[in-house]
Amino acid sequence: MKKLLLVLAVLGLTTTAFTQKRHKEKALTIVVGKFAFCGASSAKPTGKTITVEGKKFFEGVAVCPVMDGPSIANTILVPNPSITPDSTDKTVWSYFWYYESVPQAPTWENIPTVSRTFVLDHGWENGMSNMWCMPCKVLPNKVNGVTLAECYGPLNELAFPMRRAVRALQGQTAVTQAPVGSTFSVGTIIPVRLMSDVKSKK
Repeated sequence: MKKLLLVLAVLGLTTTAFTQKRHKEKALTIVVGKFAFCGASSAKPTGKTITVEGKKFFEGVAVCPVMDGPSIANTILVPNPSITPDSTDKTVWSYFWYYESVPQAPTWENIPTVSRTFVLDHGWENGMSNMWCMPCKVLPNKVNGVTLAECYGPLNELAFPMRRAVRALQGQTAVTQAPVGSTFSVGTIIPVRLMSDVKSKK
């Protein structure tokens, strides 16, 4: 499980590169610069809704550390991933990268990430949130030397497939790096086809 997220990302990049010519020349891209990493964060409902690719979902907010370096972006959701949501340094996009350790709540000390899976519960005590390629507001004050951002994204919506918004279903298995007991852990459903590819490579 330790490198499952990285394997899924690599497989996603390669399989998307093979098929995306039928839809758009490029869907996934690597961006270098500042972004919010939410993979080890939890989220809480805002009481509002958010529209993703034409579908409405309940909205969640997650506090995530701002990183500086390479990341993976979805150009379907963010056509110009090098430009911030409001074109200023007061905002960033939330992208994905694999880290062995990141600043984590509540102290925001840099500690090792632990990938885990969990089964979605429609009581939503064990729901998930998707914070990939979502807009974030940079918070004015650092905590423990770490710049943080509030990111807003859909609750119980899948990061994959990338070309349409799909609701998460009870009983599906998600992967996250958020600690056990987190509410609406930021993560994604594990695509069955990709999991089969992962297992076949072992």
